[in-house]
Amino acid sequence: MSSQVTLQSELFMPTATTNDLRWQAVLARDSKQDGKFFYGVTTTGIFCRPTCPSRRPAEKNVVFFDDTQQAAHSGYRPCMRCRPLAADGDPTRALVRKVCAYIDANLEEPLSLSTLGRQFRLSPFHLQKTFKSALGISPKEYVDARRMRLLKSDLRSGHSVTTTAASSRHDAG
Repeated sequence: MSSQVTLQSELFMPTATTNDLRWQAVLARDSKQDGKFFYGVTTTGIFCRPTCPSRRPAEKNVVFFDDTQQAAHSGYRPCMRCRPLAADGDPTRALVRKVCAYIDANLEEPLSLSTLGRQFRLSPFHLQKTFKSALGISPKEYVDARRMRLLKSDLRSGHSVTTTAASSRHDAG
């Protein structure tokens, strides 16, 4: 009977430990794990998010923490690249959120890539690349989708087709 209990307990043993899964998330820079845990590098005394763009340390030099307080209490200082203490996390995502908010607030204006680039002090190329890598669509596609949503909303609320169409003619770059 004891061999049966041993066999049953072996069936329910996990195949990978939590730290193994966390290490895989660090290697993959898995954004779904961002904020769920942090890792410290014993050789540098720095702790990071799993998505940190820095060079990966050797696995033997990594310790994992459930939160930033635990890492700081253990004597690690926050990384300056991934900013684990920042509420908004990844600075790129924070920028894209700001661009989206600006677009949403200015849908009635012409919103070219050059205009957006000047507003956020980025080259049009860099803005396009950053935006597309974060959202999977270009700023123009985002503007067009938001304007289409606004157009449909205006039509549903009883505005005339002529008035609605005239207010949505601006082009994005």
